[in-house]
Amino acid sequence: MVASITNIVEVDPARGNDAPTARPRQPYKTLTAALAEVRSPTLVQLAAGFYGKASGEQFPIQVPTGVILHGAGRKTEQSTVISGGGPVDHFGGMVALVLTGNAQVRGVGIRNSLGSGILILQGNGLIRDCQINRCSQHGLVILDGTLPQVLATHIQENGGHAILYQGQAKGVVEDCILLRCQTGICLEDQASPLIQKTLVSGHETGIWVKGASRPVLRNNRLIQNRKLGLWLQDTSQVDLGHPQAPAGNIIRHNGQADIQNQTAQPLVAVGNDLLPQHLRGPITLAASRLPDAVAIPPTLLQQPFSSQPVPSSTRAASASEAASESELPEQSPSTTGITSSRFADVQGHWAAAYIEALANRGLVKGFDNGLYHPNEAINRAQFAAMVAASFQAQPTTKPATRFVDVPGHHWASNAIAQAQRQGFVSGFPDDTFRPNQPMARVQAIVAISRGLRLPSAAASALSLYRDRAQIPSYATDAIAAATQKQLIINHPQSDQLRPLEPITRAEVAGLIYQGLVVQGTVAPLDNSPKRVRPVQADIPQGSFPDIQNHWAQPFIQALLNKQLVRGYDDGRFYPDRSMTRAQFAAVIQGAFQPVPRRSVQAFRDVPVNYWAAQAIQSAYRGGFLSGFPDGSFGPDSAIVRVQIWVALINGLNLLPNQKGHPNLLSRYVDRQSIPGYALDAMAKATQLKLVVNAPDIQQLKPNQVATRADISAAVYQTLVHLNRAPRLNHPLIVYP
Repeated sequence: MVASITNIVEVDPARGNDAPTARPRQPYKTLTAALAEVRSPTLVQLAAGFYGKASGEQFPIQVPTGVILHGAGRKTEQSTVISGGGPVDHFGGMVALVLTGNAQVRGVGIRNSLGSGILILQGNGLIRDCQINRCSQHGLVILDGTLPQVLATHIQENGGHAILYQGQAKGVVEDCILLRCQTGICLEDQASPLIQKTLVSGHETGIWVKGASRPVLRNNRLIQNRKLGLWLQDTSQVDLGHPQAPAGNIIRHNGQADIQNQTAQPLVAVGNDLLPQHLRGPITLAASRLPDAVAIPPTLLQQPFSSQPVPSSTRAASASEAASESELPEQSPSTTGITSSRFADVQGHWAAAYIEALANRGLVKGFDNGLYHPNEAINRAQFAAMVAASFQAQPTTKPATRFVDVPGHHWASNAIAQAQRQGFVSGFPDDTFRPNQPMARVQAIVAISRGLRLPSAAASALSLYRDRAQIPSYATDAIAAATQKQLIINHPQSDQLRPLEPITRAEVAGLIYQGLVVQGTVAPLDNSPKRVRPVQADIPQGSFPDIQNHWAQPFIQALLNKQLVRGYDDGRFYPDRSMTRAQFAAVIQGAFQPVPRRSVQAFRDVPVNYWAAQAIQSAYRGGFLSGFPDGSFGPDSAIVRVQIWVALINGLNLLPNQKGHPNLLSRYVDRQSIPGYALDAMAKATQLKLVVNAPDIQQLKPNQVATRADISAAVYQTLVHLNRAPRLNHPLIVYP
């Protein structure tokens, strides 16, 4: 991700000038000249027009880390088109754009009659809302070790592959349209991206998977390709769903076959729209094991529905009776070369260092026969016992719950009670704990993450796992937080989380040890090859992880710096959530401290002890908001977009001695939807540059529910007008 933009430059091939003396009065003429002088992070705003060799561009155009190219978008009448190509060292082809680091390209058309459109050379960049077409070779090439996101992009009518993955490339393709190329997506070597909500149609082959590639496909449409919809070769594998995670792909109406599996192993597909008679090769259509959500309480849907319970181990195998404190080691023990252990079956095991470190502290024990059984699945009672022993100092935050299937004489009753009150584990809606049920890996990670109250992390942390589509929705935040804190240890492959598999005694030992590291109780183990290390996101200190790649990030961050907005308790801002009238009143009070112009009004639905009662009175008395004829205020009702600007114009009495210019409303293609009472206020708001429209600057959407991002942008622009905040050169601000 790119941190807060501090530098914005403009490029316009029609009216620009590349001479140094032209700055800052004129934009650059060429993107090539602008990129040669920019510093990171920078937003390069590209005017609509044609950027090619004739206009002075030199190809390939290198987009470095920290730079965002922002064009006019796919849906506008006037587009931003970059056309041309040049040679790239060690690639063997002509390329239009080369991206490195966390570079981004948004709203740009790419063409290259000499070769490929975009080459992602390294990093975790972003391509959004672009159009890549008329390339003689590939539309998009993603090389080894990269983690890019390709979102809401159209790639069509290219001579080679729409998207080509090579090496160990990963990342995400989401909400894209891939049409009429030789191949929709080609995956070579060990590529393992997540491909979801994408249309792949009109190619010779929709998705071609070869080598040892391992893609995950969810909710895609592979339809009407001339030969094959999905083609597997060599030793490749495709994740087309699991009994606990149906895939939801539609693979139909392809010429020769919808799926052709030419590998030696059967392909298992769960929850896809397929016709058996159009499948070729070893393919098993398995049934989902998820119960009907209507008949099962939601909390039960969070539990695994596989594996028979593993018999509980003897009491000697638990840690419930053995918990002692020891001093932090003077030096971090190393996992390199660990072969010896007090347990005969841990000799040379990948988790030997973790097991030995916990055993030295008295937190784990073996069995009476001197074995540890590291690969044995652990049940819920055993997990609770190990957690309770390891995190005794963790405070209790939950009221005690009595489980009907855990009597007082149960060997783990005390440990279960402690772990439950600390927030590590919980029971089921029928007041059971099910102590003998196997613990799934996702449940164990979520338990430690929530019990230790790990701070929230960006969901992009999950891009490390090639099987991330199997992570249940309830667990994504906790898994992201655990990943960011390096809590997770994956064996044998660090990029496979295997969330729905039962967790073993060895894996729990590693998980608990990393939890102790997070607490600062023990030192990290050196050189651990299995610990998952997150991709470092460049998030400014004192910001929210869920706004870093959002269109409203500059507005929200600026208001946050002024302490005029705040996030939720989980550390996120949730910019796309709606805002109620009460919440809007609180923002108005904090940002503008309204001067009373009306007397106090009692609203029947706003009691005196209501959290926003004072803010509502302040906004009402200042003329920003009013009540309803029935004497109510509607504090929990959502506010719609047009009401934002009506409130700001009226409450601040902006342009009081003139009428708004009606012709300014022609900026909006949906101006006919503006209510009559709001026409004058909207014209004034447009004249004063208070309006920010996303994602389409021409779409006002006046009657759509306003989001927290919408309101943040409007409030910030109002502060700019009042000379209380610096001007932002944002591409979505509507100018008169």
